[in-house]
Amino acid sequence: MNVEQYTNHSPCYNEYSHSATGPLVVYTSAMSAQRQTDEPTVVIVDDEERVAKCYKLFLNDRYETHIATGGQEAVDTLTHEVEVVLLDRRMPEMHGHEVLDHIHAEGYDCRVIIISALDPDMDVLDYQFSKYLKKPIVKEQLLETIEQVRMLDRYETLLTEYYQAVEKYSIMQSEFSSATLENNAQFQALEEDISHLRAEIDETLSMFNETTERLLRGEDIPE
Repeated sequence: MNVEQYTNHSPCYNEYSHSATGPLVVYTSAMSAQRQTDEPTVVIVDDEERVAKCYKLFLNDRYETHIATGGQEAVDTLTHEVEVVLLDRRMPEMHGHEVLDHIHAEGYDCRVIIISALDPDMDVLDYQFSKYLKKPIVKEQLLETIEQVRMLDRYETLLTEYYQAVEKYSIMQSEFSSATLENNAQFQALEEDISHLRAEIDETLSMFNETTERLLRGEDIPE
C-alpha cells in the first residue's frame, strides 16, 4: 500500500489531510536559520500502530519522527534531543501519565502534546503538558499545534536569555563608571545582545498574537 492509499485508509484521515495549506510557521529570522539546519525530533507514542504511522506520515516531511507503541518503549526512546512528544493517555502496561512522570523526573526539556480519545477529566490537573487534543485529529491541526508549542518554547528561551542579559547589564552599571563601560567591548556586545533579544521577543509575540487571532476566527494560517 502506497502513502496515498495508506493515508486514505488510516483512522485519522479526512478530506483535509491532503490540503496544500502549510502548517503554522511562526519563526523569527534566527529560528528560520536554525530550522534549515536542524530537523526537530518528534516522538509519537500510541499503542495503536496504525494511528502512530498516520501521524508519522503527516510529519515526515518536516520532522525526524520516532514511533513508540507503548509507554515503556517511549521511555526507552526518549533522549534530550527530543523536542516534542505526542502522547496517548490510555495504553497497556504503562499509561500516558506514567510516561509524563518519567519525562519530568529525568529532566527532559520537551513539549508534550496529549492526543487521546478520552475526554479531559480532573486527573489532567496533575499532568504537566503543553496541549490536549481529542482524537480524531487532522493533519493541519497536528502540524499547527506542534509549531505553536515549539514557538512557545522558543519564546520562553528568549525571555530567559533576555532577563539574564539585563541582570548582567544592571550589575555592570552599578559597579563601573559610564566612561569605563563605553570603552569595554564586552559591555558593548552585551548592549547589542539585549537589543537583538528585545526585538526578537517582540517579533515572536506579535506573530503569536496574530496567528492566535487567525485561528480563533477560523482563518487559514499562511505558510
